[in-house]
Amino acid sequence: MIDLLSPVGDFDCLKAAVQNGADSVYFGANLFSARAFASNFNLEELERAIIYAKTRGVKTNLTLNTLIKDIEFKDALTLAQKAYEFGIDAIIVQDLGLAIKLIKEFPDLDIHASTQMSIHNLQGVLEMQKLGFKRVVLSRELSIRDIEYICKNSDIEIEVFAHGALCISYSGQCLFSSMIGGRSGNRGKCAQACRLPYEFLENDKKIDSGYLLSPRDLCGLDYIPDLINAGVTCLKIEGRMKNPEYVATVTRIYRKYIDLAQSGMPYIVDKTDRTTLLQVFNRGMSSAGHLLVEPNKNLVFKEKPNNMGLFLGKVEKYNKNKGYITVKLQQPIEIGDTISLEKEDGTYNISELMFKDKNIKETTIGQTVTIGRMKGNINLGDKIYKMSSKRLNAIAQESIKTENRKIGLNCKVSIKKGLPIELTVKSANNLDIYSNLNINCKSDIIPEDAKNKPLDKERVLSQLNKTNDSLYNFKNIDIDLDDSLFLPKISTLNELRRNALESTYNFAISNIKRCRKN
Repeated sequence: MIDLLSPVGDFDCLKAAVQNGADSVYFGANLFSARAFASNFNLEELERAIIYAKTRGVKTNLTLNTLIKDIEFKDALTLAQKAYEFGIDAIIVQDLGLAIKLIKEFPDLDIHASTQMSIHNLQGVLEMQKLGFKRVVLSRELSIRDIEYICKNSDIEIEVFAHGALCISYSGQCLFSSMIGGRSGNRGKCAQACRLPYEFLENDKKIDSGYLLSPRDLCGLDYIPDLINAGVTCLKIEGRMKNPEYVATVTRIYRKYIDLAQSGMPYIVDKTDRTTLLQVFNRGMSSAGHLLVEPNKNLVFKEKPNNMGLFLGKVEKYNKNKGYITVKLQQPIEIGDTISLEKEDGTYNISELMFKDKNIKETTIGQTVTIGRMKGNINLGDKIYKMSSKRLNAIAQESIKTENRKIGLNCKVSIKKGLPIELTVKSANNLDIYSNLNINCKSDIIPEDAKNKPLDKERVLSQLNKTNDSLYNFKNIDIDLDDSLFLPKISTLNELRRNALESTYNFAISNIKRCRKN
């Protein structure tokens, strides 16, 4: 099975990734992360994040993927030690010296070679394999043909980027930021120099201008079957600097199409899903990056270096006094969406929509509508972009609040005359941390003889199945119930259920954490 790896910049992003179908997640600590400006996690938060993911069957990867100075080596090892004790599944490393030390010190911990190592050919992959790495994250400059050749001729896990931002420089080899801004990308502090405006001169004559080094984002949705057939272990989504709505939406859509690609059904990408990906973030739409053999002549988008949203239409009329803009819609909009205009830097929240002078809340493609309360540098013919969708954000937020990653358990309850009520819980899943689960809880309550309506199995099932707010649910419930019994307090079953599930959770945590290495 292919591993879907999602980015996590803070705890809400972690929930977004886990609850929308990620198989694994990657995040940084406060030190030695290639995304130093993401929120990242302190040690307490790191432990909490690992427990949250792993109790739900999601693997965790720590990004310790910057170059390490000699004076920092001890601190890097201490961080790795803590992550190891907390139960991290893998550490992603750029610094070769640190990686070799970690492989030696933690032989039961997977070490992944970061894309920052610039491993771009079979010889590099085989060297990592020889050194004891578990996985190589290949350079983003490789085609699917190159990736397949490496996969077929090596015995190491291969991870590739499938979606998100690209760098104009070779993976791990950019010195541009440090040269012009004193902030090194290899130290996690990239100044995004490639996203700045430039002029292209020839013999002192300007040939072109704009954001000439700013690549469009990669969208590998169309190539998932090819990447799977090539033999990759893991498809990675970029975006530790992105918001939870981005993480939730992109993870959800890639989960859908990875499952489709492995289902044997025809692989057809829904146009709506493609548009949704572009809505949550896009730089000049998207490109195939370097996945195709042919040179990508559509790699750079020079008009804008950040999220441009979806093209909504052009200003057809503008009432400056009232702030009314009239536009024929290329995309649907509704109250609560945000838009931007071509000559304005900020965004506007849509609070007023009109169709034929009547207030409306939502629209359809092709309608000519008036958007109210828009003031600024606005002119006829200006392009308008839909920057965010209230509806998409609501879907993402709801997924974060909902426990979608239920862990299955088997339950047996014994309600016998003259004996305390007893509940036993065992695993109904294939996760290692639950494999030897055998929780037994007893109540002080003794069932009584029923005078009127005796307790039945349906009532017992109803009480035990109240697990909506829990990360667990019961796949099977075996009820051993004597006839003609009554419970003085039906809440006794609720208490037993809560105690059993709490004990199950504590059991899982005990299997996640590791003993300290000497």
